[in-house]
Amino acid sequence: MSKVSRERDRTIALAGLLQAITLVQQIAETGQIDQADFETVLNSLVATEAATTEQVYGSLSQLESGLIQLNKQLSKDKSKQNVQVLRIVISLLHLERRLAKQPEMLDLIGHEIDQANAKIDYFGTINSPQVIAHFADIYHQTVSELSPRIQVNGDPQYLQQADNVNRVRALLLAGIRATILWRQKGGKRWQFIFQSAKILKTATELQQSL
Repeated sequence: MSKVSRERDRTIALAGLLQAITLVQQIAETGQIDQADFETVLNSLVATEAATTEQVYGSLSQLESGLIQLNKQLSKDKSKQNVQVLRIVISLLHLERRLAKQPEMLDLIGHEIDQANAKIDYFGTINSPQVIAHFADIYHQTVSELSPRIQVNGDPQYLQQADNVNRVRALLLAGIRATILWRQKGGKRWQFIFQSAKILKTATELQQSL
């Protein structure tokens, strides 16, 4: 795989991460999310046989929201950045490194993801409350046990609703999926900080290609 292809794949994975975490913040602040964007990141959890990073998310067009948010985060215009989203993104990048050192936990996640496919078949959609609850439980049993624990700030009236708690946890699991993809394509935490201009250039090109 060429260097350009790897950079493209890393940027797509980061867009998937930003799309997931932006949805987390939307739930926390409004209780509402874009269902198409939500299903895109949920489907990434079960796309274990995808041939390319892009196919994990279906198509590049399904990551438009994530690419927009990635561009905002890397822009020099600080007013466009969502500090809460960036904080969670950085925390998940740290958690991915912790998770990589927990092979038994990774095996458990893989096993439970396989079980999710049967639930999707039974309930007919990945967006069913039962499937979302299953993803949420995977996160609760595994990643949430690692440090640093993710703190989501927002309106308590939304964050205390059981369905929203499940959606947030499912999205955080999808965020971890994206960080693993990013790492598999050679992503390093320092790149997000010190090579932001290069990532921004690729993200802008991908967004303009839609």
